[in-house]
Amino acid sequence: MNTVNDKERMLKSVRDALIERTPSMYHQLDLDTSVYHDFKAGLDIEFAENFIRNGGKFVYCEGIQEAVDSIRFFTQQENWDKIYCVEETLQRILTHAGLPFTDNPNELILQKVGITTCDFLLARTGSIVFSSQPASGRRILSVLDTHIVVGTVAQIQPDLKTAFKLIKEKFTTKMPSMFSIVNGLSRIEDIDGEVEQGLGAKQLFLFLIDTTTPQ
Repeated sequence: MNTVNDKERMLKSVRDALIERTPSMYHQLDLDTSVYHDFKAGLDIEFAENFIRNGGKFVYCEGIQEAVDSIRFFTQQENWDKIYCVEETLQRILTHAGLPFTDNPNELILQKVGITTCDFLLARTGSIVFSSQPASGRRILSVLDTHIVVGTVAQIQPDLKTAFKLIKEKFTTKMPSMFSIVNGLSRIEDIDGEVEQGLGAKQLFLFLIDTTTPQ
């Protein structure tokens, strides 16, 4: 048996198949039209409805100052003692709100609440896209009981396909080593059909800042 010749014949067959494709048996099958429904409302409303449906807690903020006030309010209401935060932009928000935080990685396991930014928000599924590029790292997504996310209206995209195009444009020099897509709170069903909390955060807050709102 000549392994080299067999391999060459196999590769030739693959190339021929790619060049001379077999005509489709289903001529009337439409593969070009989108299978998704049109958005009846704006992307922000579509995202908010799907995010809440997934179990998230959505807070709309008209500008940075309202975000500061809202985070301060929920910190007091939820009794968040200290928030884990390593992103400088968010540290400035917490400092402005007069809220204690830590950026010591050795204290991460001791904290119950963490705050991060995100890369994109997907309107069609109510999902949040994170990358490993921000200093917050990937561990915060699964270690803490409560994950606070701060996003902007400008980050909302229709779907993952659109977000992937923008990801390529955003990270032109070096692509992050990891992307995470959070679709809401994790749920698992046991053998008796009882639904329980799965892995990951038990609470997911999103503070959506509308930077286009006049201040």
